[in-house]
Amino acid sequence: MTWRAPDNLRFYIQEARLVSINLNSSQPSVDAALHALPRRYRKLRAIHPLRLALLNEYCQDWTEDFVPCVSLGEEDEDRETGERFTVPCPPFYQVPSISLARADSLKRLFTWIDLLPLETVRRAVHLLYPETKAWSFASDADDPDHTIFKCITWSQLVDHDDERHCRNAMSIFIQPPWVLSVHDLELFCKRQSFFGLSSTPWHERPTTPHERLWYKLWDCCITRSCPWFVVSTYTHWVFGVFSNGWTAAFVSPVYSHNSHDPSVIQLLLFWLCSAMGLPGGWVVPEIRIEPAYPSHHLTALVADLAVTDKSTLTL
Repeated sequence: MTWRAPDNLRFYIQEARLVSINLNSSQPSVDAALHALPRRYRKLRAIHPLRLALLNEYCQDWTEDFVPCVSLGEEDEDRETGERFTVPCPPFYQVPSISLARADSLKRLFTWIDLLPLETVRRAVHLLYPETKAWSFASDADDPDHTIFKCITWSQLVDHDDERHCRNAMSIFIQPPWVLSVHDLELFCKRQSFFGLSSTPWHERPTTPHERLWYKLWDCCITRSCPWFVVSTYTHWVFGVFSNGWTAAFVSPVYSHNSHDPSVIQLLLFWLCSAMGLPGGWVVPEIRIEPAYPSHHLTALVADLAVTDKSTLTL
């Protein structure tokens, strides 16, 4: 006997693991350097790694408390919207496999991420919180790095002063694994400091791939007034958030696509619900000496978040 995912959603998101991606045997030839250089306007000063054991425990506890293990009485696919669970979980669940083309470009890599983890998480969050059905993943327009970098944002269109605006909660930044290596991701997640520009002219200062990625993320997130983010190559995943004043970032260790306890699906759902301020989510630790970032640089102010006992233990 096999279940539908909503028959025991908790067990499904805990056990469903991303399938191995079908990559090209030869790596595409691309210009792998992001167009992001040191600039005086960036206020990012410190990266704080989150402790693996504590983050995993928090995610597991949240899942036990807020994702039901009793049947929701729903099908895998919403007949009205077409949203569905897409990540197979044999032998327990009847979710079928999806046949996808070899990921030999960023465009095809995006298809793997969009149709598997993101579609599954979208279906899950809308089942758990029907009031969020106006929220969805929106793909951003191309930028100068469109061949090696793509951003997707979990957002909602809202009307304000007779105009439509996007309210953003979390951005997902995608780079191909042949551009962003596991080693670069591990360096990206390490404790590090960014000090102001030195006397060396910016065009003469060498930068590393993980530094350029931090520059790119800071610019993208602050432009969207969206401090919560995920970095993914599909094969590996990192979860992070900027502090309220944008001078620091808190970032998870690197998770493999087939991680377990927690799974990538579980982490994505947890991080997305945290970004939306839903009950029980992780909150951003306070940086007590951090000045507020000038509001004229933002399209909206970031709300102050309270600190829980657990969040203070993650540094």
